[in-house]
Amino acid sequence: MVFRALELKRDQILVLIAKNFKLKYNSTALGFIWSLLVPVCSSIIYYIVFSVFLRFRSPNYQLYLLSGSFLWQFFANVVMMNGHVLLSNTALLKKTSFDHRLLIWATFFSESVHFFLTIPILLVIMICFGVKPDVVTILPNLVICYLLLMYFSLGISYAYAAANIYFRDLERIMGILMQLWMFLTPIFIPADAIPKKYAWIYVVNPMGGIVTVWRDIFYHPGIHPALWWKLAVVSVAVFLAGRWLFHRLHGRFTEMM
Repeated sequence: MVFRALELKRDQILVLIAKNFKLKYNSTALGFIWSLLVPVCSSIIYYIVFSVFLRFRSPNYQLYLLSGSFLWQFFANVVMMNGHVLLSNTALLKKTSFDHRLLIWATFFSESVHFFLTIPILLVIMICFGVKPDVVTILPNLVICYLLLMYFSLGISYAYAAANIYFRDLERIMGILMQLWMFLTPIFIPADAIPKKYAWIYVVNPMGGIVTVWRDIFYHPGIHPALWWKLAVVSVAVFLAGRWLFHRLHGRFTEMM
């Protein structure tokens, strides 16, 4: 019975993933390529602003921007799409036999396809910039980064999706908060370039640590297990808190629609 239930959930998630892709890329000429063009174009704009106008200098700054932009887009897409995933699937919410949590997970796995397809592209880009990939550190950093992002983004998604049912203005507020969060994360400016009196912002920001693990693959190959454990505790705590809130508010989802 347990295996049968797991198979059913797997099949439901696969159907939802296919639905997400169809809705996201339906009637678009470039389709999936947009998921690559958006961070690339954003990085070009940020490069012009920070490097040309503000004259900010950092080794391989284009690679620094690209690697951070790809990761942030994945995280932001998961969170923002899950904010309205329940409201967009009211028919499924009315089915008592359907596990509503699968909608949250399906969004994450849909965006994971983009996440994994950007990896070989970034590896080629880093080689073009003369940064030699470290084969020994790629897999552990990649696995840890993905797991950290999974628990952290799903925890926020659980809370956001549930709260947005009750407070619809949250979707607009969250868009502003995500923009602010992006600038408080080392996407554009390296942590060591931040004035010491503001360094604590990067330290307490979990996404700052996750981006660091990500860049341990592409920007400055290395491995920092001590950082993994700290981020794992925070990510799991956020996941459990978000899931608790989801279940706490779950009972009135259908009547709030």
